Amino acid sequence: MRPLALIALLTVPLLVACDSGEDDGFSLVGTTTSVAEIAGTWTATRATFSSAAEGPALEVDIIAEGGSAKLAIQTDGRFTLTLAPLGEADDVSNGRLGFDEELLVVSFDEDPDEFEFFTIQVTETTLSLEGPAEFDFDGDGVEESARVALDLIRS
Repeated sequence: MRPLALIALLTVPLLVACDSGEDDGFSLVGTTTSVAEIAGTWTATRATFSSAAEGPALEVDIIAEGGSAKLAIQTDGRFTLTLAPLGEADDVSNGRLGFDEELLVVSFDEDPDEFEFFTIQVTETTLSLEGPAEFDFDGDGVEESARVALDLIRS
């Protein structure tokens, strides 16, 4: 069972100009930062999944519960996200990222034609991302609509 997966919730056509000269829809440069500035390995200090469904508020922080998360970003926009909840198998996702002005745009390899949009805040040593996700809050094997907030430090 993969209890965690960041799967596209929003299917939105990506309408950005490509600064790299390629016609693939990904800009490596955003309004306030670039992929080159966030390239490297990041370790999560917080990985909180919050229920986006109506009803009681549900929230799980896999870091606070003893798990871990790492994000490795290459200068060409390729990335690997590894979520490791305590006592469960690692959930590894690969894909590409780029920018649409100030938003980080993510496309996962398992669904390359769908895009997710994340807010991003970055300093030399910290990276914070927030956006759509899915998470199995009750352990029944069915992932519910969620929001994820990742706070990471450069490793």
